[in-house]
Order: sequence, then structure tokens, then C-alpha cells
Amino acid sequence: MEKANLTLYTVIGDFNRVAESMRARFQEVTKMFTPEDDRWMIVLQDDSMIRCSMIQVRDQPEQVAEHTEGMANYFAGVETSLTAIKEEVIRQIQCFNCIVGIEFELDDNRDRTNYIVNTFYDVAGDVNGFLLYPSMSLFDGKGKLLFSVKGESEYETFRPVANADLLEVDRPEAGDVDLARRERSIARLKEAGVPYLEHLPCEVMDCEAVIKNPEMIARRAVALFAVALYSEVLLSENPDREEALDYVSKVTEAYHVEDEFTPMERAYLDNPEPEQHDCIQFLWRYECCAVLLWALGIDELPYPSGICNVPFIARLFFDHKDEGTILGLGEVRKREEILDEADLTLRYDWACVDARVNGREAPASLEGGVVMERHYAFNWLIGGSDGAAWDEIRPTT
Repeated sequence: MEKANLTLYTVIGDFNRVAESMRARFQEVTKMFTPEDDRWMIVLQDDSMIRCSMIQVRDQPEQVAEHTEGMANYFAGVETSLTAIKEEVIRQIQCFNCIVGIEFELDDNRDRTNYIVNTFYDVAGDVNGFLLYPSMSLFDGKGKLLFSVKGESEYETFRPVANADLLEVDRPEAGDVDLARRERSIARLKEAGVPYLEHLPCEVMDCEAVIKNPEMIARRAVALFAVALYSEVLLSENPDREEALDYVSKVTEAYHVEDEFTPMERAYLDNPEPEQHDCIQFLWRYECCAVLLWALGIDELPYPSGICNVPFIARLFFDHKDEGTILGLGEVRKREEILDEADLTLRYDWACVDARVNGREAPASLEGGVVMERHYAFNWLIGGSDGAAWDEIRPTT
């Protein structure tokens, strides 16, 4: 029989979950399942076989690093107008810690082949993973194209996802303050009817958290506003890039943040013909800006069931451009309040991700895009991702 190959990539804490998912998903058509360490074989009822071989970072760190580095470098060389998507895909690849090679036998029965492939998509969904075809097209667990060798994607925005289980390695144990924070978050989730994972730890322990200083927060907020405003003009009914750049110049000159843009933001602003996907992705930065304004005590942060108040944000920055700063417009929020809201947002995001990978709508009227952007901003704000720079933030759920 002719052979077909797929590769499953995931970021997972318990590597046994991969084999367990395959056993459960193929149970109805399996004659025999034979696991042996990091290899296993599924004998189907038609006596054909599916062979799987796993490498994972706990036992084969060098092999995983070599594989993911090669894959990241490969996709980095792909020419595409979807530069923002590509950068995030590369970051997702760098997060992978478990890789499963899959080989199965083909015959002339197309329905059989589709069943096997679709079942592996279900497995990918179970473990928050992705499937790579030999054509170098990477799909999520719902069969949606994340990125291809042709530079194509069915995503408008994408954020890498890591698994919180991994963060427990070499981390301090949760202290009383962390456990109390988690309990406060869970109480608010229960009140709102949001599903939650009881044992999901804080993303950043209290003893690890390093809150950015007000000046850094304010400068980052201005840059995010400028990039989002630029995107809004480009996505308007009558887009005019020169007009959009003029708005950016007015903001950056008034607030003296010309050097505040990150490499990804600068590349986007310098691109004379940005793809719509990129414009949409950077338009979402209004939500990150709203988080930082909240941290500065300038605005409130309501339940994330809808987008932020963009007209308010725009008026704020343009009304105070003569002063050249937004500091002093509110009382900077206390460390405990910031960490509480960051923890709650992590748990909102877990609920949204869990719903998405299981093909459900986000629960309790949560707006997944808003939650994702807030999570990103809070991760930077409290020193998550090991204190990474803005472009390198990797929120986990």
C-alpha cells in the first residue's frame, strides 16, 4: 500500500495526552493499539496500520530544538504580504515542544482517507496542536490554514499559544498571595458564568512580577494608538496612506515617541502596500492601548464582551498632545490591582481558547479577540514571557 505522512505539532505539558487522544479518537475503528515508549501503532479493522513516532523536549531536547529551528527558518524564508501573520507563526513554531510523525496506509477508498485525516484534526484539537502536510501547509485543529509555503493563510489575526503546564518547570511555587489571587479570579468567573480550569496557575507569580514603570507604559500606549489609528485609516472606505502617515507623525511628534515603535510595527508602517490581514491585526492594538490606559488610571476596563471605546481613546490623545504626555491624567493603579486583572484575563483567555479548539462560541458573551489582545498587553505589563520585549511576548493558556 502507498503511504501518506502528516506531522502533528503541539505545546503540551503532559505528553501522554497525545497517545491517549489518538486511542480515544480511533477507538471505533481500531483492532489493536500498541504503545511502546514514544512510538505506537494503531491497527485498523481493515488490517491497515497507522504508525506514530514522537519526540518531545523532556527526553529529546536537542532533536526538538533542531527540528523547530529548521522549520522556523524555512517559513522565515517564505515570501508573503502577510508579514504579521508570518512572524506570529514563526513564534508559534518556536513554542512547539512535542512533535509526532504520522504514517498511514492509503488505498482507493477516499472516504477512508478523509476519515483518518479528519480524525487527526480532532486529535490536534484535543491537544491544541497543528497538522503539517508534506506540502508544508500548516493547519489548526479545525482544518483552517494557518500558513503555507506560498505565504497564504486563512487567519486574519493570530497569536501564538503555549501551555501553562510548561511554565511550572523551574518556577517558584505559588505563594499564599498567588493562591488568593486565583480564588478571587475564580469567584468572578463563577459570577459571570465563565468556565474555568481549577488548577490553572498564575501566569506570573507575585514574586516574579515586574510592573513596567508609568513612563514606559505611557510611551507604549502612544505607539499602540498611532499604529492602530494608521490601520483604521487604511481600512476606511477611502483609504489614504499619506493621510494615515500624517496622523502617525502628528501623534509621534507631539508625544516624542518616534523611536518607540517595535521592529514589527516599524516594518508595518514602512510597508507601502500592507496586506489587509496586517492592517486588521494592528487595528486590534486599540485593545492593548486600552489596557495600558487602564493601568495608568485614565480609563476603566469593562467586562470584555465588546471592543474598547475607540473615540474616547482618540480624543484623549489628541486633546493632550500640546502637553506631550498623558501621565498625570489618572492615578496609576496599584500593583495588586494590576496583577489581579492580569490573572483574571488569563482565565478569560483560557475559556476562549478552550471553546475555540472544541468548535464552540466563546462563553458568557466574551469577545475572544478583545480578550486575546488584553492578555498580550497584560503579559508585557507585568513582565511575563521572562520580561520579553513587546514583539516577543508569548501569552500562555
